Amino acid sequence: MSAQIRIHWLLGIVIGTALAAITGVAGSQPMNPLSVEPRLPRLAQTPCVVELFRDVRIDNSSDAGLFREFEYTPPANCPGPWAKVILSVDLTGPGTTDVINITISLADERRNLDWATELFVGGAQFNAGQSRWRVERDVTDYSALMRTARPGYLMQADGYFRDACGCVSGHATARLIFYPVIAAQGTPTVPDAVYPAHDHGAFVLSPALPRNIERAYLDVYAQQPQPWFSCVPPSAALDFPLLVSTPLALGDYADPGLGDPQGCAGTGYRDVVVLLDGQPAGVAPVYPWLNSDLNLHFERTVDVPVPTPQSINLLPFRVDLTPFAGLLSNGADHAISFQFADGETLMGGPFVRGQLLLYLDHGSTQVSGQVTRNSLVGTNVQQTYLRNQWQAQADTVTGDVLREFRRSFQIAGYVNTSRGRITTTVTQDQLLTSAQLVRLVGITSLPNHTYAQNLDMDSATNRTVLRELGGTVLALDRERFHYPLQIDWEATGGTTATAGSRLDHGSAYVVQGHHSQSSYYRPSGAYATRLYANFAGGRVFDEQGGYTSWLGARSHYFNDNMGSCFRERVTWVRDAVTSHTQGVGCPGDANRIRGFAHPDGSPDSMGWWR
Repeated sequence: MSAQIRIHWLLGIVIGTALAAITGVAGSQPMNPLSVEPRLPRLAQTPCVVELFRDVRIDNSSDAGLFREFEYTPPANCPGPWAKVILSVDLTGPGTTDVINITISLADERRNLDWATELFVGGAQFNAGQSRWRVERDVTDYSALMRTARPGYLMQADGYFRDACGCVSGHATARLIFYPVIAAQGTPTVPDAVYPAHDHGAFVLSPALPRNIERAYLDVYAQQPQPWFSCVPPSAALDFPLLVSTPLALGDYADPGLGDPQGCAGTGYRDVVVLLDGQPAGVAPVYPWLNSDLNLHFERTVDVPVPTPQSINLLPFRVDLTPFAGLLSNGADHAISFQFADGETLMGGPFVRGQLLLYLDHGSTQVSGQVTRNSLVGTNVQQTYLRNQWQAQADTVTGDVLREFRRSFQIAGYVNTSRGRITTTVTQDQLLTSAQLVRLVGITSLPNHTYAQNLDMDSATNRTVLRELGGTVLALDRERFHYPLQIDWEATGGTTATAGSRLDHGSAYVVQGHHSQSSYYRPSGAYATRLYANFAGGRVFDEQGGYTSWLGARSHYFNDNMGSCFRERVTWVRDAVTSHTQGVGCPGDANRIRGFAHPDGSPDSMGWWR
């Protein structure tokens, strides 16, 4: 099936099937005209709003454009506890196709970025079709940070700084929306303490953590701008160096001293291993986040006018560290660090942040416990080459690669609490398959050659968490995270010492998904959710500098077993939206979402459950 036929076929099916519904406002306007991310559900009571900052400039012109400090003060009329807290961010910019990524964090009295906890990581594209973007996050689990006044930081986190003159800038406004608890709802159970954990080597949590930790989680943000999923096997790069020195491969890295060779050699696999005091304690799969420029010379390759999943709102993966609750409560300093699956310590380049969420045993001041099983220690990702065939005929190299990566582990531990001994067992299985077809025409001609790559990657993570008190099951959570990605890429051009590199012709077609299914059992009942966020789109850059075959579709579907249903879909041809539908397929063709739901796919602590 050709790339063009495949993309048209996928546009008709990748946007899912009917789900289910209840509660919400029928016919409400989309949160953004050019995206389908859901507006977070509101509660019935009147909220209090705290503005963090307004119309703050973000750019690369100076330190002031990269970094801004603000002061947070809790809402006087809503002192807490809160039923729900929403972070709402508005980003505005010029009518260009630029992207500005930011982080928003809250710190403490040290006023040190190392001790700042991220509430949001993401950004918005700016284009002629939409200059203002809104992004929302449910930050109720971070309520512990918001009970007292503290400094906060807005940071530009793009890392590319292409706009050397600072001519292009964006502006940001952010507010926290607090919903007070009312009698009909009850107070949600939220973490008692929140701490940051950054990627600066081993981040030492000092002073020591509370000594009565009952449950512990780490929200991990992981983003690597370079397309790690497109890396060819090292043996192929060694035999055919142009695979990783051509300016035509996937990648948008530019170095004034090295030029702009793209492509990479490596495993084509990524996950982030969480280390506690140097020992593996959990794993977060890395979402194959797509940079807007799949190639340095093909700007805004496929996400104009509509962005790909998680491009404007990067979601954390929540790692359950509860088996280590007894260890974390021993009164000593503890260090959290991060490591890629290939052993590379994250000292720079990739963006990795963590937020440690702690639930305390309020019936005691000291708990004890230990880890009873940790099969993650001493084990590596199992990599299997099912195919790795490369042939060179005349001036053409072709490659056919099929790799499989597996990781399975189980971590168990107990903590002696005021209620008795609680045991937690975390079982996680990961499977990533990656198929590549590569074609390089002109293997000895750096000035003039053609590079093509067809990538089909499928990443699936299944996790089960069992918590028991004696013979009573307190919680049984089953979650599946599925990240499919297909890229069909072809480019013609080259590079010379005098004229530099160029792209004469390029075509890109992308199909990407963010899918999750979850079920949460509690003694009083069960809750289940399903999320399907999909993107299918592409365009061709021709020799005359114009674009053809420019079309796409983007959808976001969510439902749960409590009646929530959200369905939104947008399609486009060239840079014009051809349709934008909401609720079609939900009961009454209307989106209705329960107030406690997480329709964006962010971690759900089930703190609202009774």
